Amino acid sequence: SIYKVPGDDTKFYGTFTTSTNGLMGSAICSFTLNDIQAAFSGKFKEQASSSSAWLPVLSNRVPEPRPGTCVNDTETLPDTVLNFIRSHPLMDSAVMHEHEKPVFFKRDVFFTRLVVDKIKVDIGGAVLDYTVYYAGTNDGRVHKIVEWQRDSEGTSSILLDVFDVTPEEPIQVMEISKEHKALFVASDFRVKQVDLVMCNRRYDNCLRCVHDPYCGWDKDSNVCKPYSPGLLQDVSNSTVDVCDSSVVKKKMVVTWGQSLHLGCFLKMPAVLASQTITWYHYSKEKGRYKIQYRPEKYIETSEHGLVIIAVTEADAGRYDCWMGASLLCSYNVTVDAHRCSPPAKSNDYQKIYSDWCHEFEKYKSAMKTWEKKQAVCPIWSRLS
Repeated sequence: SIYKVPGDDTKFYGTFTTSTNGLMGSAICSFTLNDIQAAFSGKFKEQASSSSAWLPVLSNRVPEPRPGTCVNDTETLPDTVLNFIRSHPLMDSAVMHEHEKPVFFKRDVFFTRLVVDKIKVDIGGAVLDYTVYYAGTNDGRVHKIVEWQRDSEGTSSILLDVFDVTPEEPIQVMEISKEHKALFVASDFRVKQVDLVMCNRRYDNCLRCVHDPYCGWDKDSNVCKPYSPGLLQDVSNSTVDVCDSSVVKKKMVVTWGQSLHLGCFLKMPAVLASQTITWYHYSKEKGRYKIQYRPEKYIETSEHGLVIIAVTEADAGRYDCWMGASLLCSYNVTVDAHRCSPPAKSNDYQKIYSDWCHEFEKYKSAMKTWEKKQAVCPIWSRLS
């Protein structure tokens, strides 16, 4: 898929995929028309025979007018030029993608369509340029990528989001409407409209919000909003602690011996699933230390949460979850060691045992009542 931003005649963008028979993958690349022109103005390449290597053609062997240049009447071209064109279809220099690297690449993805949006953001008087790519796939998803210019070091890009637009249906057409601020996506069976600015509907935490050039984080209301001056934004991740003051620090009180689950997401966003997540514990005895997972004490969940088995007084303190150098969430855990302290006398054990017996008898009675109702239900269904 090839795309050119309307009004920008200096470059175009394309998607490339590997063969589906092997390790599948896709990439997005950008090309400048100047680089293409330079390649066509360079040397031609030829192969003298089927067993010869491909070599550049010497300049004095290129006929005039040079093949590829515009002429007023092609019928006047001599046979030497026409024969040269027929036998020399390749140029010696390849057209490299801009900055000599892809904008974005990913394994196990098949990109089918691409559109690009260019936006300018005013951050404290400095106008920053961002390029946002929307790449459709053969399973109906749209990958949203943002690219920015680094100081004399080329460009960088990150994957912002993945939309499930036409599930299990290859995306065939995509177009951006600046007037409606929307992305239109079509498969063989449906057409969908996706808003370009979906801040509070896609991002529920500061860290993801500030990376989207369309959005900014309101630290007063803890809400992601369409960007305006005064909101937090850090697309290039140049300020690693930009969201630290917006992290909600939760307090939890747990009983001795209980298992505790700590997590930053109900479901980890797909774009963060490959990131390295690290948990740290701050305790009075050990200070700050990294949690090392082991099945009898610390377990990592599928959403990169932390489960602490059989909590004791030593497990009290603060737990911070970090993604790289950015703080995701924080918990302050207090352990109530007295509420579930072991009984001291035999009478206490007997009382606790008696209480549990009564509770168990209630469950047994409720189960028998339910079984009787279940036995009656089929009779009524046959009568009706």
